[in-house]
Amino acid sequence: MTQLEDVCRQAKERIAPSPKLRKAVRRKAEEIRLAVERECMNAGLRAEVRFDGSVAKDTWLSKYADVDIFMRVPTNLTKKELREVCLPPAKRALRPNKIVERYAEHPYVESTVELGKGRTLRVNIVPCYNVEMGHWISATDRSPYHTEYIRRHLTGPQHDEVRLLKAFLRGIGAYGADVKTGGFSGMLCETLVASRENFTGVVKDFARWQDSQFIDLENYFEGRRSEAHLVFKEPLIVIDPVDKGRNLAAAVRGEQLWNFVAASRALLARPSTSLFEEPKITPLSAKAYRRLVKARGSVLLCVVLGKIDAVVDILWSQLYRTERALVNVLENNDFSVLRSAAWSDEKSLNVILLELEQDELPPSKRHFGPPVSRSAESASFLAKHVANQSTVSGPWIGGGRWMLEKKREVVSARNLLKSILHSGGREIGVASLPAACFKRRVSILRNEAIAELISRNRQFAKYMRNFLSGRPAWLG
Repeated sequence: MTQLEDVCRQAKERIAPSPKLRKAVRRKAEEIRLAVERECMNAGLRAEVRFDGSVAKDTWLSKYADVDIFMRVPTNLTKKELREVCLPPAKRALRPNKIVERYAEHPYVESTVELGKGRTLRVNIVPCYNVEMGHWISATDRSPYHTEYIRRHLTGPQHDEVRLLKAFLRGIGAYGADVKTGGFSGMLCETLVASRENFTGVVKDFARWQDSQFIDLENYFEGRRSEAHLVFKEPLIVIDPVDKGRNLAAAVRGEQLWNFVAASRALLARPSTSLFEEPKITPLSAKAYRRLVKARGSVLLCVVLGKIDAVVDILWSQLYRTERALVNVLENNDFSVLRSAAWSDEKSLNVILLELEQDELPPSKRHFGPPVSRSAESASFLAKHVANQSTVSGPWIGGGRWMLEKKREVVSARNLLKSILHSGGREIGVASLPAACFKRRVSILRNEAIAELISRNRQFAKYMRNFLSGRPAWLG
């Protein structure tokens, strides 16, 4: 047995649910499914109620028992009626547990129910349309077909191989196709294992990554691979085995793809069970933060937003968009942005972090004009700048072209951001919900002032430890 095989064996023993736990989860899932079915009948709602997802496919991890119950309803219901007609019986079936109404493409309900002996089970009840394969009305209509496909195409031992892949991706922070994570979905993991036989095959495949990867289990694009690359632009293309028009890997962001590639190489080079465990992060203290930020020499700006009432995916999408907008406006005004990040506790605190080489620039900068050999352009340049009040020195000739020293319009990063964000910042690309926050108040903390947020929010304190480290946790 190789070292990698031994590590995988140890990881499997830890992450696979015991027969007892598996039985308890399936019993509770069936109990809730029957309750939903009963409430639908009482409400006169014709629905096929079934449980799908990782529990139904037996690819779940022992620490993450999530049950997805789908209500397959007739296609004559509108998407508005999915909420008005389907959610009430779903909520009644979950009583007296606390219920949260969530939204993806359309509403669904979520609850945490007691499983016994201190364990809980997260349950999602999701309405979808009862359609034939390929005639999708909503994104969730595919889920029952995904379940049946994986049940048919994964062998018994491959279930544990999928668990290994999921645990590994969780360990490196790349599991989940939500907007926040931009990583690998459960169905993508299952399809990768089905295509490469086992976890090791998947890891070795990605460790050899060049510039792209194409996987098509059902050979929808057999002999027409070039067409697939015209339809799908992502570097990782995994054709959905129940929908040839969908790339299962479309949600995987570039940095998460390369994160997986690099971590796969690390696992093959130095096999360790730690790579299958989510890192335990100690919150950074305000005192330690002040010491670290003082030693860095760079400048940290923290743009603080208030509470944003939005679906989680929309929240993160708007934060990421706003982050890009702020980075662009800083760089367009000559500030060198070393790193940036968006973070939220998804409750009351949302921030954009910006690390700059410096946040104060010299009052003037060099400006290049046209080559002297270009007569018309030279004349225009001289006419514009010789008597201009913004010209500090010049124009002069250097290296065969005109150049001069001119005053900067903006010298302070904080002042630049404050002036733009005071009116919301929509003109530079700030998303609508953050823009509404900025109109109410613009708060930009600098370096040591960020310590107050760290001392107040434990989750943010954990995040800042990672941010200041600047490396993936799996790298050590």
